[in-house]
Amino acid sequence: MTVHFYLVRHGQTQLNRHHRLQGITDSPLTNKGMIKASKLGKQLQDIKFAGAYVSDLKRTQETARIILSENLEAKPKIIREPGLREISFGNFEEMKNRHMVPSAIKKLGIKQIVKAALAKKRVTAVANLFSKMDEGAQIEDADQLNIRIERTLSTIGKQYNGKNVNVLIVAHALILSLFIENLSGDVPLFLLKNARVSQVDYENGNFKIVNVNKKKSIK
Repeated sequence: MTVHFYLVRHGQTQLNRHHRLQGITDSPLTNKGMIKASKLGKQLQDIKFAGAYVSDLKRTQETARIILSENLEAKPKIIREPGLREISFGNFEEMKNRHMVPSAIKKLGIKQIVKAALAKKRVTAVANLFSKMDEGAQIEDADQLNIRIERTLSTIGKQYNGKNVNVLIVAHALILSLFIENLSGDVPLFLLKNARVSQVDYENGNFKIVNVNKKKSIK
């Protein structure tokens, strides 16, 4: 039997809107973020979710509540799971996105930045850059992040062992993009989009990508 994970990045937040880095710093959804979450909820309204899991950051919880409010099936309790939390950007939290590259070049040098930009596993390379740029903050590197998200989703999946169920996961751009990339999936240039859904199946301890960053209706 298979656990069908519906992986969703939270809706647009105020920090997203103002193009600022947002990891463990929280920020409320914008009106646009709420509307997009509601539209996604309507897209998923006929899917019966056996469980709904979010990170311990409010933007994921708010997004999940909106999505489930549109669901026509019985609504599961929303469970907060710290293992779904986004990477910490350390001292770079809330920095303007346009200031990020100059800061990275100053800290690490142009060669490392170009190498990361051209890397086959670009999300992995970017996550490792953040880890190197703020070592004092002990930011998780890509391997640590991927171990965390895989362990978290595996633990959730095992709770439904022997069942064919759908599970809603609302989390964050970088950690979800990293997870999908490490399953050999294609990740959009600027990571997963706000309030978009990707589907990954879990069966017998293995993950398999169904689709990524889906916008149109799901049957």
